[in-house]
Amino acid sequence: MSNFIVRNWRGDCTFWASFLAWTIVLPLLVYIVVTFWVTQWSLQDTPVSRMVQGGTGFLLIGVVAIWQFVGMWRASTAEKNPGRRGATRWFARAVSAIIGAAGLLLLIPFPSGMISLYRDATDQDWVGLQGHTVSVDDNTLEIKGYLSWGVLGEVSRALAANPEIQTVLLNSPGGHVGVGTRLHDEIKSRGLGTYADEMCASACTLAFLGGNPRTMRRGAKLGFHAVGGESANSIGAGTNKIRALYQAAEIPDAFIERVFATPTTSAWYPNQKELIGAHVVTDVVR
Repeated sequence: MSNFIVRNWRGDCTFWASFLAWTIVLPLLVYIVVTFWVTQWSLQDTPVSRMVQGGTGFLLIGVVAIWQFVGMWRASTAEKNPGRRGATRWFARAVSAIIGAAGLLLLIPFPSGMISLYRDATDQDWVGLQGHTVSVDDNTLEIKGYLSWGVLGEVSRALAANPEIQTVLLNSPGGHVGVGTRLHDEIKSRGLGTYADEMCASACTLAFLGGNPRTMRRGAKLGFHAVGGESANSIGAGTNKIRALYQAAEIPDAFIERVFATPTTSAWYPNQKELIGAHVVTDVVR
């Protein structure tokens, strides 16, 4: 493999192999595969993991674009192909340049995407700027405010430092759905209960469903809506993950479909009888 890479870079591959296979087929294949890989979205992806994924794709596309252009340019010189017509050689160079430029153009959105992910990771995005608090009171961990990515680290540290915690009190209007699913997994794996005494909506309800038992104060509200996202991939991945999460909690299909039928611009607040009947809440206390 290394010998092939060096040979093409030096322009030592045959003219038509360099032109057809390494200038046209391979770069296009790399662009398609990388684009598909980067645009796949999982609720378990963090901004940092997405930055690593995007950076790897950026580097791969850039390297292949330069490698194929240099290799084709050298393979099409009169020295490497003395019997080749000049028009053919320059046509190959032009195609190589166009494909290389197209690959580099695909990277134009990369810097802004990295900046956006960095803001998410450091709580400088809109959700993070709304603020949150993570505090411990006796055997209860309280999460209050928006679920930004910074919440995860604070919760993990609080749980590690306070092994006596038994209940997670959630008072949040929501936030990043990936934070909600990760909190769900953390709460469930530790066998903690969840409690809502005011309002827990959107991504917060995902964390709430990780508890056992799941308790709410009389008069408190739980709000649900469908999964939002910037693409069909993100919406589909999110819907599948959350459907599985609901089903694992033994939530009835009718309740799940009602959640997914509620637009992201609004929220459905079932009454406490509906929540008990759907096994979302195990008990209501005064």
